[in-house]
Amino acid sequence: MRLDTDVASTSLRPGEGVGLARLLVLEDESVLARHIKSTLERARHAVDVVETIAGGIHALRSAGYDLLMLERKVTDGDGVRLLDFVRQAKSAIPVMFLTARSGTDERVGMLDRGADDYLCKPFETTELVARVTALLRRPQQLAASTLTAGNIVLDKATRSAMVADKPLVIARREGMLLEQLFARSGQVVTREALDAKLFGFEDGASPNAIEASVYRLRSALSSLGADHQIHTVRGVGYCFAP
Repeated sequence: MRLDTDVASTSLRPGEGVGLARLLVLEDESVLARHIKSTLERARHAVDVVETIAGGIHALRSAGYDLLMLERKVTDGDGVRLLDFVRQAKSAIPVMFLTARSGTDERVGMLDRGADDYLCKPFETTELVARVTALLRRPQQLAASTLTAGNIVLDKATRSAMVADKPLVIARREGMLLEQLFARSGQVVTREALDAKLFGFEDGASPNAIEASVYRLRSALSSLGADHQIHTVRGVGYCFAP
């Protein structure tokens, strides 16, 4: 069956953002679905359950949600298709995976792809509720999900950017760098601060990793005629300014 996943005309609405939250759960195992629904309803949330990706797309187009909870393996495919659907629609709706796939590569892959959290089955209901509460506690993202500097527009939810209405094609790390510089536009950001945000305690990061990321991002911005650039402040860091 072919799913209608065209996002060209799709505008996904967030939930109301006040009072109880509205959650959408993709789960085709009926006993577990009922358990998740009752648990979250006891936590004073409104919960809709769908068993298929097609049903999830229909629900997203019909109502506003504050959080999506997705199983990977359902009857009509892989739940990651719903994650791709909402991110391609430029939606910042938080997405949590609930799945038995517990491998590290699997978890990292989904987070890199745009998921906000990943909870492995079996799980304790107290942890499920705590994680949902933490995701819902985050500031409403859609209201301030877009930053603009000159002819550059950055979508914080997806770390995607446009320069003069042309897509800026950059790697994930350079997207993180652009977000950090954008947030402090016109100010000097130290190399140490960027290193901590982009690499943290990551093993194997080369001594010039920041310089390499800055070089790649600077080149990509210049190639599209960006009117803001990354200026080097010798011995200190970088400044994003005209």
